[in-house]
Amino acid sequence: MAVNAALNSTLLVLAVCGKRMFPEPRIVGGTKAAFGRWPWQISLRQWRTSTYLHKCGAALLNENWAITAAHCVDNVPPSDLLLRLGEYDLALEEEPYGYQERRVQIVASHPQFDPRTFEYDLALLRFYEPVVFQPNIIPVCVPDNDENHIGRTAFVTGWGRLYEGERPLPSVLQEVTVPVIENKICETMYRSAGYIEHIPHIFICAGWKKGGYDSCEGDSGGPMVIQRPDKRFLLAGVISWGIGCAEPNQPGVYTRISEFRDWINQILQF
Repeated sequence: MAVNAALNSTLLVLAVCGKRMFPEPRIVGGTKAAFGRWPWQISLRQWRTSTYLHKCGAALLNENWAITAAHCVDNVPPSDLLLRLGEYDLALEEEPYGYQERRVQIVASHPQFDPRTFEYDLALLRFYEPVVFQPNIIPVCVPDNDENHIGRTAFVTGWGRLYEGERPLPSVLQEVTVPVIENKICETMYRSAGYIEHIPHIFICAGWKKGGYDSCEGDSGGPMVIQRPDKRFLLAGVISWGIGCAEPNQPGVYTRISEFRDWINQILQF
């Protein structure tokens, strides 16, 4: 019985993952995402004195699991975490579809995560209760091959800071497009900015030489997705680290999901 249920669950995820249920909006030069455009985006919240506050992003993998960066949940008890799915504008209660909130039962951080280098910066979060898919809550597809995506346009989303420094977080989900670049070029760009960084293949880099577009504080753990030929979106990376935000020659660095397919699939069996 349990085997059949797991199989049905997997088939359902494969049928819906990475799809958008809302019509494609036209956006000219803006950075605000449209409602329901990124339905796998999650706001990962942590208990602070009297309420749960947005801390990081995460992405929905199936009805029971989300994925985020290990540094977002390092040394945080699961009872202090809350996931809000289907969120769009943090300041609005009334939206076309409501959000769902889930408490975290299990935090499975990658056993090799290194908080000094941010290598293996990946964690899976299991919910106490499964979520119900709806037009603004849909899982993202996980890569099924080792394609490197160099030169492809990646979409990065989150509620992180719009500028470096102590400005407030935006209330509306933001999106940015950045090109995927080779890790060696990424290292060279950082070197020209004055930083010696080793960026092994378990990371994937994306950003513009001139800067100006990037993920920032509060976006960590969120998804970097690429559109497949069938128009669905797959999770190419999870926002891990960068130096500054949108500075020239300092691209964003993401955990490369294709490198962790086996580990992810192993954990999802639980």
